[in-house]
Amino acid sequence: MHDGISFEQLGKRAVVVCTEPFEVTVKNIARMLGLPTYPFIMVQHPIGSRTLEEIKALAEAAYDQALPILLET
Repeated sequence: MHDGISFEQLGKRAVVVCTEPFEVTVKNIARMLGLPTYPFIMVQHPIGSRTLEEIKALAEAAYDQALPILLET
């Protein structure tokens, strides 16, 4: 989250991707950095034990969520 917000503060669009168990942490970090409504993408946990096909499906879903965030002005 910190990196995504740092990029945003430099004028570069960014998307933060996290897995479900870290949702509360990500929201707290955004709040502590002064952007409590900073948008981020949630994907299913875990990632490391998934097959390539499952990772591709997660990536496609993440892309669909990321595009509107990245295109927002």
